[in-house]
This record gives sequence, structure tokens and C-alpha cells, in this order.
Amino acid sequence: MTDDRSPRAPLFTTTIVDELRNMIYSGELAPGTRLNEAALATRMGTSRGPIREAIRMLAGKGLVTPVAHRGMFVRQISMRDMLESYDLRALLFSFAARRATEFLTPERLPVLEQLHADMEQACRDNESGRYYELNLRFHALILEYSNNRHAAQVYEAQTNELHLFRRRFFNYANKMQRSNEEHRAILDAIVAGDGARAAELAEQHVLAGKQRLLDSVDDIDFK
Repeated sequence: MTDDRSPRAPLFTTTIVDELRNMIYSGELAPGTRLNEAALATRMGTSRGPIREAIRMLAGKGLVTPVAHRGMFVRQISMRDMLESYDLRALLFSFAARRATEFLTPERLPVLEQLHADMEQACRDNESGRYYELNLRFHALILEYSNNRHAAQVYEAQTNELHLFRRRFFNYANKMQRSNEEHRAILDAIVAGDGARAAELAEQHVLAGKQRLLDSVDDIDFK
């Protein structure tokens, strides 16, 4: 019998980064897992060079970390790290929401409105995975629209770190609607030009997300 399956086409480094990141976010590559370049290269139908470069890029994003004489591992973070990261994100998101109000343009508003509508549809369809990704995009856009690249970069680093924790413990399915109502309130304040209110709501939103996660964790280790 003839095997009609053709070899998988070589992947670009950016595509490999996306695949590895998704494997980490989904938990397929769990925190503490050693990244085997040879095995990953075989799986993705490429050489070890692009895999090594992709891992290096993920290390720059805080998702993997080197261990001397042992290799590269998916990063592990403690509950204390997670809580401190949430507090920093609350401040950054508050700052960004205030600034996004100042820099809102007729071109930017429809993008935010569409994202909110897409999240609302994900809520109705109970698609927690899709909601999670759209939620990330909404937050990233608020940071982008703050017109402060340094704030956006720091926020992204904190968000990447939290993926390692949230995907292990957090079931968003029954919390999506409340989260998106908070998004709506932030967006309404931005549209109204009320930067102070947008900042307040943005900070409360991130801290509410922190509490939703804590409510989902049974055994807390504060090391």
C-alpha cells in the first residue's frame, strides 16, 4: 500500500516559536519540562538550528529558562511570583487605559469594539479557549494604543509569565461573562474620554482576574 503522506515542509523560526508557545500555554509542555532539541526537531520536521533559535527567543520572552549543565526548561513560577506579577500588571494596565483614552482615534475604536463583540460571541458559545486568546489581544491593544512601547514590553513579559500559571489552574469557562462586562466598562470610559475612570476600571479588572484565579486554586504554595 502506498503511503501518500508527504514530508512536512520545513518551518520558519517564527512559526516554531508560535508552536512551542502554544504547547507551553496548553500545558503540553508543562512547567519544568526540559526542551529536547532533537525530539522537537523531529516532531516539527526541521533541523535543530531553528529549534535552538526559537527556544532562545522564548527565553527572551520569559517562557523558558536555562539550567546550568542541564539545558533549557519551561519556566516554573511560584504563587508568590504570580501574585506580584498580577499587581504589576494592574498598575500597567491602568496606566495604559488612561493613555489609550488620550490617543483614541476613529481608526482604533472599531478595532476595540470588534474585539469586544468577538469576546461576547465566545461567551455565548462557551468557547473558553477562544475567549482567552481574544482577551489577550484586547489587553495587548490597550497597551499598544497607550503609545508607550516600554510599558507594552513590560506588560507582555508579565503576561507571558502568568500563562505558565493560569493555564494550569484557571478554568475561565464560568468567568468569561463577568470579565467581558469589565472590558465593556473600560471601553465605555475610554470612548467617553474619561481617562481617570478608565484607569480605575482597568486596575480593578486585573485585580479581579487575580481574585478569580485565587478562587480556582485549592492548594496555594507561597514559596
